[in-house]
Amino acid sequence: MDNPYAPPGSDSTLVQEHGDMGTPAWCDARGRIGRLRYLVYATVPSTLVVAPVCLLIDWLGLAERPVAVQLLLLVLAIAVAAVLALMTRRRLRDLGQPGWWTLILLLPPINLLLIGFLLVRPGDASRNRYGPPPSDNTTLVAAGTWMVLLIAVTGLAALFDIG
Repeated sequence: MDNPYAPPGSDSTLVQEHGDMGTPAWCDARGRIGRLRYLVYATVPSTLVVAPVCLLIDWLGLAERPVAVQLLLLVLAIAVAAVLALMTRRRLRDLGQPGWWTLILLLPPINLLLIGFLLVRPGDASRNRYGPPPSDNTTLVAAGTWMVLLIAVTGLAALFDIG
């Protein structure tokens, strides 16, 4: 027997509207990012900073000054680690996990498993407690993904002296 004076009920698992998606910015600490954005946002900026610094060390002849090189590389490593931690936190949010799981990056054998997990597992398709799902990948994100894969294959070929 239905009560005509009862408030209307609603299904809380409604399909999300197209406009209910977050468009993540690279330097924003809030929100969620998907797998490809995680790969691109964590890798490309680091590569674009590390490669010129390595060339600069060689060009300026800093290799003969090991203390200066070590300090420069320490600052660079801290910056790269901060970007990786920020992107990992945002990716964990996409999976509905708390941001403190980012501390797993400090555990060397386990951090690779975490990064692999974040690159393989899809995020929540609907809104979670950290916000709406990220928008679809842009052409720039797809191009960045191909660039990362090309750099990885080229690096492996150079490492193993293939070709």
